Amino acid sequence: MNMPADQASTNEIFVGRQAIFDEKLEIFAYELLFRDGQVNAASVVDGNHATSQVIINAFLEMGVEQIVQQHCAFINLTREFLLGEIPFPLPPGKIVLEVLEDVVVDDALVESVKRLKEEGFKIALDDFILDDKNHVLIPFADIIKIDLMAMTQQELAQQVMALEKYDVELLAEKIETKQEFELCKQLGFKYFQGYYFCKPDIVSGKQLPPNKLALLEMIATLQDPECRFDELESIISKDVAMSYKLLRIINSSFYGLSQKVESIQKALVVLGLQSLRNWMTVIGLSQIENKPQELITISLTRAKMCELLAPELGCDKNSSFTIGLFSMLDVLMDQPLNELLTQLPLAEEVTEALLEYNGALGNLLKIVVAYEKGDWKELEKIATCSPSSLRTSFLDSLAWSDEITSQMK
Repeated sequence: MNMPADQASTNEIFVGRQAIFDEKLEIFAYELLFRDGQVNAASVVDGNHATSQVIINAFLEMGVEQIVQQHCAFINLTREFLLGEIPFPLPPGKIVLEVLEDVVVDDALVESVKRLKEEGFKIALDDFILDDKNHVLIPFADIIKIDLMAMTQQELAQQVMALEKYDVELLAEKIETKQEFELCKQLGFKYFQGYYFCKPDIVSGKQLPPNKLALLEMIATLQDPECRFDELESIISKDVAMSYKLLRIINSSFYGLSQKVESIQKALVVLGLQSLRNWMTVIGLSQIENKPQELITISLTRAKMCELLAPELGCDKNSSFTIGLFSMLDVLMDQPLNELLTQLPLAEEVTEALLEYNGALGNLLKIVVAYEKGDWKELEKIATCSPSSLRTSFLDSLAWSDEITSQMK
């Protein structure tokens, strides 16, 4: 990683997560993405063993509950882990153990998977393509993950037909388009994973519906440096639900106030004008219908992680929060980001960071997005902060965003 030598560590742990949705686009689980800073180093003789050890360390150090909250956790396992050569420290609960596609299937593996199943773990077969060897694992599987990029639509349909006689649930991964999502629903998949859910569904020439247009106009007013508190108070007072959510957030455990905040006037004193604008924007975005709630969680996590990393990268904290918050605006609005930003009174460096990843703010956003996706190779090229800073800020941002979104329901 591109960082000072004295910041590097041989036992640093990277951890990211990717959402798995159900048919209603509600979160079913998170797949956890790990990497040890030393896995690619020449000194590591057994990469599988090292990776497995990192997973154990990650859970012992960070706690799986902190990363996935009340949802299930999908964890990729190596052969050594499956065979029990490295003990697994977690109880079954909501853990889904993924058998990777490159694990050699033999009698020892089958017996080990059977044992884990009997212990109460859920089993998922990753990147599964039915063949003469791996079919013996299906009786012990709860979920089969199928990679859409590994086959044609015809081959996908054939795989689904071949698996219909088994008592398993199907998960489609690497969904990139709305058409693929709809196809998989028609074929009977129950769970869905991929970057499509974090991409805008843009139709050329489509205009914003009235409710989204009104929201964009409100956001523009909130972001205007000339906007006065009396104008903000007027906007809030017109929406009882927004007022209620704002006061819930301010009185949440993350602020830890000794006295309850019961008015918007007091909220201004506690938060300050810029923070109040940010919260109004967040609450407004959370009210968009027909979008997964996870998009708001991602936006909040990015915003907070950008804010936390800002001092280390020499960036303004308020601007850093803004770029993270607005990085999903095109997804939420289903409009090109460049068109949306022309309607917002944002500073030039903020706009350039969002559109082109330019400048220090742009590099900060690029780092945060790469970490979120588990793109460790990209991080090695661009990150100028320490792995411990990335990990800590990510985990703190997850905890913060999960708490905040719970107050907006």
